[in-house]
Amino acid sequence: MLKDAQKRIREQTGQQKNIRCFFVEADPVAFAELDKAVGAYHNPVGSFHVHTFCGRFEDSVDAVSKVIGTSFALTFIDPTGWTGYEFDKVRRIVGYKPGEVLLNFMFDHVNRFTAWDDPKIEASFDGILGAGWKARLDLLLPRDIAVQSLFSPEFRKAGQFHHVLLTPIEKLADRPFFCIAYGTRKVEGLATYREVEFAALKDHGLRRIGARQAIETAKTGQMDMLAAAGFSGPTAVETQIPLIKADARQWLLAELRSNKRAFCFEEVWPPMIETFMLRKTDAGQVCVDLASEGLIRASWREKGSKRRTPNDGDTIELTAKGVNAA
Repeated sequence: MLKDAQKRIREQTGQQKNIRCFFVEADPVAFAELDKAVGAYHNPVGSFHVHTFCGRFEDSVDAVSKVIGTSFALTFIDPTGWTGYEFDKVRRIVGYKPGEVLLNFMFDHVNRFTAWDDPKIEASFDGILGAGWKARLDLLLPRDIAVQSLFSPEFRKAGQFHHVLLTPIEKLADRPFFCIAYGTRKVEGLATYREVEFAALKDHGLRRIGARQAIETAKTGQMDMLAAAGFSGPTAVETQIPLIKADARQWLLAELRSNKRAFCFEEVWPPMIETFMLRKTDAGQVCVDLASEGLIRASWREKGSKRRTPNDGDTIELTAKGVNAA
């Protein structure tokens, strides 16, 4: 995939991008197979470098940092459980700038073992859920939602991310098996991730996450779609979009009413698509639908413009009807 990306960039820009890959594997037998498989792609002459490390991920921090240098880093952490990437131990990698992080949050394991009444197991989660996490676990929420509500801000803090998203991936048993956690400091990364996520999940079962806590979530800065309390059964993402947009619509109306001011669209869509599993285009359509009902101004259609959806600089503002509507 990276070789193909390097080729496309060269064809589009005429520039040869320098790609450096770093693979970490603790198991010696698995490492030998990995080293042989990826070593075949090592081609310094072609600006494609492959590095491998046999050992624990937390012990590779110095080696990884040396290879990254000052380049942009896309880090994928894929553990077999919930240990080995404690944020205090790998903060230099997770928080590296410029860079983004994808983390396979092994939800099924975490959800199961956080319910165990074992001091050693409980302490083993401190590295990703925060010290004293059990006392902070919200017992009013389902355990899976409560656990992820603790994980998300710890991940955000470790990487100093501006945006954190969690994508649930399910087994045939129709329950979340793991989540892909994504952290970025760029709004462009947020928009791109949602597009890629939608394409990847088009044919995959998805649990719709309710929005009862979305407003409070947004205000606290922990805009995690999995932090809401209710959800319905699994279904394809395409059929869920209208339902999720309905939640986003209520969120936007509540934000406009509680803040009692207008926003530019560029202030609206990032928190909306971080709170809800929507794309930027979906956020624009939410605004279009509200304008068609006379609840917000269709500012993007004013002054002779024929644009159908708002641009970043367009004003999102309640009408008198929107202020007073139930």
